[in-house]
Amino acid sequence: MTPTLHNSAGIILVFFGWLATRRGAAALAGFDRWLLLDAALPATVFALLLALSARPLFSGALTMIFGAGFAYAERAKRRTLGEPIVFTDVFQTIDIFRHPRLAMPFPNRLPIVLFGAFALSAFAALYGFEAAVPALRAPLPIMALLATPVAAAWLSVGPLNRKLAQALRRDNMTGEPFDDAARFGTLATLLGYGIVARAERSARRKVAAPLPQAARAKPNAAPASVILVQCESFFDARRLGASIVPDLLPCFDRLSGESLQSGRLGVPCWGANTVRTEFAVLSGLTEGLLGMDRFNPYYRFARQPLDSLAARLRAQGYRTVCIHPFDGRFYARREVLPHLGFDIFIGEEAFRGAPRVGGFVADLAIPPVVETLIAEARQPLFVFVITLENHGPWTLPLPGGAPLLAPGAGLPLARDAALERYLASLRNSDAMLAALSSRIDDGRLIGFYGDHQPGPPLTDCSRPDNRSDYLIWRAGWRGGGQRVDLAAHELGAALLRAASGPGSFH
Repeated sequence: MTPTLHNSAGIILVFFGWLATRRGAAALAGFDRWLLLDAALPATVFALLLALSARPLFSGALTMIFGAGFAYAERAKRRTLGEPIVFTDVFQTIDIFRHPRLAMPFPNRLPIVLFGAFALSAFAALYGFEAAVPALRAPLPIMALLATPVAAAWLSVGPLNRKLAQALRRDNMTGEPFDDAARFGTLATLLGYGIVARAERSARRKVAAPLPQAARAKPNAAPASVILVQCESFFDARRLGASIVPDLLPCFDRLSGESLQSGRLGVPCWGANTVRTEFAVLSGLTEGLLGMDRFNPYYRFARQPLDSLAARLRAQGYRTVCIHPFDGRFYARREVLPHLGFDIFIGEEAFRGAPRVGGFVADLAIPPVVETLIAEARQPLFVFVITLENHGPWTLPLPGGAPLLAPGAGLPLARDAALERYLASLRNSDAMLAALSSRIDDGRLIGFYGDHQPGPPLTDCSRPDNRSDYLIWRAGWRGGGQRVDLAAHELGAALLRAASGPGSFH
């Protein structure tokens, strides 16, 4: 094979891998100036592999597999979470390897493992079979192959960042992943979102600038303890069908009737991406104000001090604590939450030996930690709890106890065993809420909400109502149980009003 044919064969393989990503996004028909942006990632991978190996076929085959693998992963995310891969997903890859059960619980991993083993064997054989191209061993080609993608990346995030972002916006990159992927291609959308987010981030952060440092006076009627619980995958599952036992959530029902307010909570995610709801509640910012950073505000947007619910309460004299019985590196919470006004982060290290459900710390292990903090507090305390027990997949056998679902319920997309397991954890979340609300002598204020509905096989993203549920309750204050449906970004302001009286929050 001549050098020209040899190199051409490698490029053809790259082309087919790239085509797989465009086919998955239904972007085969659109060809314009952004085609180069869409081809930039496979071209970069090919160039780097070629510089390292000097083997066009090997480099092309490996790049093709990367393209096919990306297309497969994107198709799986569309199917399970109702959303294409976005740029922040790439930077969470390390979390997937650290915690595969949490970050990637739904796709069937056996085909992935088998395919990976086969691919590695095939690549090793191809590398040994194909001879290196002598011309590609020369310093000049190697430098060109390495320098070109590096220079392009530097220009896109540096001198040309704003111009590229403005051009993408002019050409209708809207921030709606399905539309943009079909218009620009999946890979161009991936890169484009990163370019636009970087260009717009500074201006968007000004909306969330922190308050002046002067502390506000705490109102006389303010509670000594404010507890806000973000309950994993919580919603009133009785909305799925009449076959679920009516007394599934006795404490939640009782507190809703006594609450200052309760209702449905419109959340910016379904089945996963907890951090979107979490940031909305804490920051009071809408998705529109975040721009492309809305897909994961903790990735870059929240890496400097911002106004927040915790910062407001801290300014009123509260000590602010976040409890999350998991790895503090996940979503970089240990780094980010101080920028959102938290004094202390308590992670999984405080729950050694605690009971677990499905590998996650049980919800009932949390109240004792909260009560210890309250008992030892020397000032008013705000505790934000992020639970995990209800996280899927719901595959473990159901422990003994009364069934929570009638046999043969036949709910859409819900296998009875998985739903029973999920309902059992919901009952545990309700028991956690009962424990937290059992003390009424300190007039504590409790906010409780679900970050999103559970993903497949329990619910489907096409359901007409994908809201979760919430309540705001105060010990010793008999509320009227007023029904007020909110968006997630409005919940923090409602809690502040309950704690401090009327006040604006974004």
